[in-house]
Amino acid sequence: MDIEVNEEPARLVAVRRATVRMDELGAFYDSAYRAVAAAIAASDGRIAGPALGWYRGMPTDTTDVAAGFPVEGLAAGPLGDDGVEVVDLPGGRVATARYVGSYDGLGSAWGEVEEWRAAAGVDGRGDFWEVYVTEPSPDGDPAANETLLVLPLR
Repeated sequence: MDIEVNEEPARLVAVRRATVRMDELGAFYDSAYRAVAAAIAASDGRIAGPALGWYRGMPTDTTDVAAGFPVEGLAAGPLGDDGVEVVDLPGGRVATARYVGSYDGLGSAWGEVEEWRAAAGVDGRGDFWEVYVTEPSPDGDPAANETLLVLPLR
């Protein structure tokens, strides 16, 4: 897997955030994306990029995750009444890797990113996110899913 270091701009994202058991992550994503998309549709804003999952710390049996979309035309703050909020996704120096494959392989892919980080002698900021470039489809091939793995660096 190729890993590049570059500068990521700060951006506003509309998300729903929760602490979720790992075995409930898929269901959380499904409900969060629906709620966020509905809140954006009911506002003056618009979705400005693919879906993302933003993790605050390393997952264990549970994870602190925010799921949603980058947005334009909205200000930071609550968006609707379904637990959706617009927040700043901080920019800065990041390591980015492109993973192609089933979501089941994301853990191993992140393992490769972590090995790279340790070998490069750099520290992560403590959060990380995934950008789901390929929108999943019931008729799609999971092996063709493209995901960007983004690790903010100190």
